[in-house]
Amino acid sequence: MMTFLYILLALVVLMVLITVHEFGHFVAGKIFGFKINEFSIGFGPKIFQKKNKKTGELFSIRLLPLGGYCAFEGEDEENPDKNAFNNKSPWRRLIVLVSGVLFNFIFGVITAAIFLMVNGYGLPYISEFTPDSKNATLFRQGDIVTKVNGKSVEAYRSMSDMLKKIEVGEDITLTVLRNVDGKKQEIVLKGIQKYKTEEAYFYVSKMSGLDNLVYTPNGNAMSLDDIKRAVESIKPVKNEETGEYEKFSSEMFYKKNADGTLTRYENDDFIKLVGVNLVKEGETSLGFLFYNTQAHYGFFESILKATPFCFYICGLILMTLGGLFTGATKVSDLGGTITAVSQIADYSKMGLNTFLSLLPLLSMNLAIFNILPIPALDG
Repeated sequence: MMTFLYILLALVVLMVLITVHEFGHFVAGKIFGFKINEFSIGFGPKIFQKKNKKTGELFSIRLLPLGGYCAFEGEDEENPDKNAFNNKSPWRRLIVLVSGVLFNFIFGVITAAIFLMVNGYGLPYISEFTPDSKNATLFRQGDIVTKVNGKSVEAYRSMSDMLKKIEVGEDITLTVLRNVDGKKQEIVLKGIQKYKTEEAYFYVSKMSGLDNLVYTPNGNAMSLDDIKRAVESIKPVKNEETGEYEKFSSEMFYKKNADGTLTRYENDDFIKLVGVNLVKEGETSLGFLFYNTQAHYGFFESILKATPFCFYICGLILMTLGGLFTGATKVSDLGGTITAVSQIADYSKMGLNTFLSLLPLLSMNLAIFNILPIPALDG
């Protein structure tokens, strides 16, 4: 029953996105005096219709909730009516055609602002130092990095992405909130060196909040330091054939139930609880490891950040499509309406934040696919 409800929710989401798109065509058409025959939500047989007696426009809801359209008079053939689509000036027709994309982008910005306000974004804080790090004297555990070379860490611009663009030997300026007093300070690393790990290891990134949550098999409560030592004592095992590391094992970590009994943590639950991370053999860093802590935008800040966030999403989508020509993206990795419904349903089960993250992504997908010169994709 729950699966059916999630699929129903997915269909509703798709219909909202498509209706927004077609409504863009409708609004632009009304502004420029185009004659509109029908505004339809869905395809197939009609299950509801209402005609505007004054304009003759038909509003309909159809059986199959997998599309929609705004039908203009004279859109596909010659027509003597001066308000027919093909009799309007080219620039008016162009505006009507792109208005669906514009409305999807606007809807994406609105949903992105809601997502950023509710979910926030990751600000990296320094968790551990590599044994040979020369930068350990400049930073402290818990220092939060807010800028890299003057550019703020954002939901659409992570510290990891910015560091990838910096070559060994370059200077780098990190703006940090100091763990000691919360004051901002700029720290310049001259001619940075990237430190390469000699062997893989697990580490804990959480700094607090684990009191009385993790127990030994004997029922003894573990402190944060106990957990860190225990996690770091587990050596990652590398599969020599695939080069991948086996999953972290939580066999020695237990949780206490309401009745006082102990239950072993599932791997995923424990990894999420304490922030277990893997550093692979040969990985490079600035001499420290960092983990993201959630920061939140306010209402007005979310609105301002939503537009560049959506452009960032558009960039990712275009990179994925471009990968079809370079081989980086497989055709099997893409999907259509059925795939979208399935993924919306699956992601909805993961909670509100995950669901909200899908809305701008889907809206930007719809906008980009409809701006491509493929008429069959419209709606």
